[in-house]
Amino acid sequence: MRIDGSYGEGGGQILRTSIALATVLGEDVEIVNIRVKRKNPGLRNQHLWGIKLVARMCNARVEGLKIGSTRIRFSPGALQGGEYRVDIGTAGSVTLILQTALLPALMADKRVKFDLRGGTDVPWSPPVDYYAHVLFPLLHKMGADVSIEILERGYYPEGGGRVRVIVEPSELQRIELIKRGMLSERNAYLSLRNLPEHIIERMEMQLEDWNVYRDIRRGGISRGCSVILAEKYEYTVMGADNICRRGVPAEKIVRDVMKKIDAERNGGGTVDVNMGDHLIPFGFIAGGIRYRVRESTMHLKTNAWVVEKFGGKVIIENNWIRIYA
Repeated sequence: MRIDGSYGEGGGQILRTSIALATVLGEDVEIVNIRVKRKNPGLRNQHLWGIKLVARMCNARVEGLKIGSTRIRFSPGALQGGEYRVDIGTAGSVTLILQTALLPALMADKRVKFDLRGGTDVPWSPPVDYYAHVLFPLLHKMGADVSIEILERGYYPEGGGRVRVIVEPSELQRIELIKRGMLSERNAYLSLRNLPEHIIERMEMQLEDWNVYRDIRRGGISRGCSVILAEKYEYTVMGADNICRRGVPAEKIVRDVMKKIDAERNGGGTVDVNMGDHLIPFGFIAGGIRYRVRESTMHLKTNAWVVEKFGGKVIIENNWIRIYA
């Protein structure tokens, strides 16, 4: 199978989804024009490590696996469980590594244990708390047995984070998220490393109606902070996140993320806009999924296109997403 990596938003998501699905389905895949629209085209460090990890899991043959490469060929073998360690060596996102490796791990022959080191809360990628408190609960509804432990935080640019993820072999089940149901919990997850604690205190003052969970520690090589909001409903979970930035007051960081979650709550979706593209490959392997987002993003449409290349059928209508195997 040949996939054009410049399609749609043309980013690393095409690569991650293609490698994950090729591994699960046992199909050879050639991906060309990888990230050619980007300022630094081709494979970057975190893409390289994600592919290396999955290649180890299935004893794959890989061509073109080097920094800057705009073409790879990936020929997977049988998936094998076990313990796998990856140290990205930078603040490269561990959740983007999981975007490549998590679905194959669910289909392995035995338990998979990941020990991943890199960035846990970095720009342009989901923070680990979003995975722990938004993505994973939705995957649990699909029958996935997966858990995550945050051992250390890694912020940009230092990195140095570490997470442990345990994945049991799971048979994913099709689900329909057609309504949210009643709101049951509003949880805020705040993290901080090696910065004054008054930053978290000022954040918490903006969150009067939320259950606040703090993760504050000294040590490690990173400095930074983050906030993730998760609204738990009867049938679903919706989330939003923000990462602290130099020169931006703590109060504004929280106000901005609250605007995001307000937009999700008022937007008519049954999952948040970022979850919209995350669920597509899992729904395909599960045999079907249905949900609604407030906006059908280019990321979502690009992931849908990749799934259709692998034989799935995706219907996007009035921001309802329906996937068939």
